[in-house]
Amino acid sequence: MKRYLFLLPLLLFALSSNAQETTKKKWVAPKRPKVKWVAPKRKDADEVIDVWRPYGVTDNLFMEFGAGVSSSFAENSSGKDLFKICQPSFQLGFGKQASYLFSTRLTFGYARQKGWADPNIAADYPVMKDGGYLFSMATAFLDEKMSIVNLICPYNEHRWFDMQLFVGVGVNYSWGFEKKTKTWDRFNTGIDHTDHVNLNLRGGVQMLFAINNSIDLYLQGTYNLIGDSYNGLTHSDKFAFDPCVDVSLGFAWRFPDHYGDHRYKKVHRNQATALRAEDAKIADFLDNEKLDALRRKEASEVVAYGQLMKTHVAFYVDRAFVNDEQQENLRIVADFLKRNPDVNLVVKGYCGASKKSESPDMHLAQRRVEAVRKSLIRYFNVDQSRIRLWYDEDAVAPFPMQGEWIDAVVFEMERK
Repeated sequence: MKRYLFLLPLLLFALSSNAQETTKKKWVAPKRPKVKWVAPKRKDADEVIDVWRPYGVTDNLFMEFGAGVSSSFAENSSGKDLFKICQPSFQLGFGKQASYLFSTRLTFGYARQKGWADPNIAADYPVMKDGGYLFSMATAFLDEKMSIVNLICPYNEHRWFDMQLFVGVGVNYSWGFEKKTKTWDRFNTGIDHTDHVNLNLRGGVQMLFAINNSIDLYLQGTYNLIGDSYNGLTHSDKFAFDPCVDVSLGFAWRFPDHYGDHRYKKVHRNQATALRAEDAKIADFLDNEKLDALRRKEASEVVAYGQLMKTHVAFYVDRAFVNDEQQENLRIVADFLKRNPDVNLVVKGYCGASKKSESPDMHLAQRRVEAVRKSLIRYFNVDQSRIRLWYDEDAVAPFPMQGEWIDAVVFEMERK
């Protein structure tokens, strides 16, 4: 018995080490929270190809009428009461908007003006009082206007505010000097009370506030440089200018264009080409190579029941929006149905879920065929009874994916 006592410590050590091993917990990897996959957002505007409408000579015309005050700051006006300097003015303008930035305007104006004789002479002759006299002035200008707002910000025909800078050149005609200026001749005032024609340069700013689709309210400020002597006085032996400031409030009315709209407009390309109504208009927006390719594709479509058309519709990844460029393919499909009244189509939709390039939870295949059906009916007047929808979120599309494009909708011909 004593001989086995030395084994007792070894047995106790073995039991204690085994107990420690049993108390150790097995390591388990922490659970990661499941994150639901969300498709990247893409704005529909990024998929729209916008172009300017083709306009004619008689499009984008407008007319302006305004009234305000005109103040001459020619010689002898210094120190005078501003209310005495200001006189009524009126203007009527006709113009054409050449682009979203520039427009040209022809303006005719009338203003009652006030001039002053030399104050030193007026002080010597009380009959002259303050030396003020009235006369009339007519102007004709050719202005070039530029929109500062559209230059800085993207064009939007629905924007309610616009600010335009303008410069112009024209002529100034002065007449109707008060009769008392003739009686002042004996005082050597130097006032030439005959009619005058002078060069007139001007620049200014016009702020427009849209009231509705066709009428704008505007506030305009103009700085004029008028040839010296327009007020009957000359202050230089050489050619010189006298300043004049106009402030006016008025309305601008935009005539309707041949589309029936009143404002310069940017539209989708398929709308601008009037749904391929005229090849001449399409050529303005599509290069010849693209146009020839579309014509070849259209000519290659023949009736073959149970088979797919060669024309199909592509979409951006994770999108169900029919791009304007793809509208041309829908036009080919619509024209094919018009030429073949005995053919109906099965619109088949797919997505990239089978290749894990798109999420099956987004129901893209269904949304894509519905978008194609709506476009065919709304824009191309296709009878909805000639369209049947089929889609499969897990099926493989018959055409391969190219970059960010998925050829997700095809058309199978069937007998009517």
